[in-house]
Amino acid sequence: MPTADHDALAAAFAAAGRNHPYLAFTLNSLCNLDCVFCKPRCMPDYGHKDRPLTVSDYAAIATEARAWKIRKAHCSGGEPTLRADILDVIAGLADGLGPDAAIGMTSHGNLRRGLSAEQLHQAGLTYLNLSLHSLDPARSAAIMGGGDPRTTRSTLDTALSLGLRVKINCVLQRTYLDDAFAVAELARDLPVAVRLIELQNIGPAQALFDTEFITEADVRDRLHEWFANAGEVPRDQLGVRSPGQYLRPDGWAGSIGFISNSSCATCSDANRIKITPTGVARPCILHNRDISLKPHLADGTLGDAFAHLFQAMLDRNTNDAWQGFHYVDYDLRWDRMERPEGTPVLPLLPVLPTEAAGSSCARASTGER
Repeated sequence: MPTADHDALAAAFAAAGRNHPYLAFTLNSLCNLDCVFCKPRCMPDYGHKDRPLTVSDYAAIATEARAWKIRKAHCSGGEPTLRADILDVIAGLADGLGPDAAIGMTSHGNLRRGLSAEQLHQAGLTYLNLSLHSLDPARSAAIMGGGDPRTTRSTLDTALSLGLRVKINCVLQRTYLDDAFAVAELARDLPVAVRLIELQNIGPAQALFDTEFITEADVRDRLHEWFANAGEVPRDQLGVRSPGQYLRPDGWAGSIGFISNSSCATCSDANRIKITPTGVARPCILHNRDISLKPHLADGTLGDAFAHLFQAMLDRNTNDAWQGFHYVDYDLRWDRMERPEGTPVLPLLPVLPTEAAGSSCARASTGER
């Protein structure tokens, strides 16, 4: 339940004009694919030796979040559909946040046997983000280490038929640029939001970055004919709450957006509360304000934890790091990544003139992977 600080913090948050936060759950680190820029099995804590949160934990966190007027939860991984209890997790989040909440998931769309988009929808899922980097089976397998884009496309079609909002995440690589453009062109006939994502110089992608990285500005230039008469799509129509611009080319059913954390990232209104599989909540990637939720779950004091999280986000408006500009989005998926206590986890970098002027990118999105 809300603490004594609840009303004051909620009012201060509203007065700041910030986007209200949402819960971003990493449900697991396991994945049955092996994307070249991710390679989860390289992580030292792959598989999570620590005990993950339970279905009842997720339901309790969502119930407390509802008291703080949080109306959205997003699930990712790893591949979240590999959890045997995924339907119960989705149902617990939906019940906890209440009617009309947005419950989403990022998946590669090659659902395990016995699991369907229909079941996810019935459990409470309202939108689906699908990872799709090529429509060609062989080239897709080279990027993702397996899987079949035709299966992902089937999942996409089923999700749309059920009334789910669908977004497609496509990572840009020079070798596979034509593949990315073919994926983006799905939005010509389908009511989907395709997000073209810049490669980031972190983790396994460091080995690819020098040869494969391409900027949003370069891609926009190559697609100038698409964007010449494009109209902007309001984010509330897409269920997108993070900063970012989504454009609908003239005559298209869907839209194209960019996630550009390498060339022109800004966290000026970042609003994710990231929660790891074992229950560590992380409200900021620049400063360590992490808090373990398990003790609060055990003691019935989740309200205190949420007060800490809301205050941590408000503190961004006055701390030295809160200029918003950085070059990489620190990878928060894993429980045992080193997190220095009370110090920035990334060096603060000067704002480039093009970034300050906003001329090289259009309000790049930092959220909802």
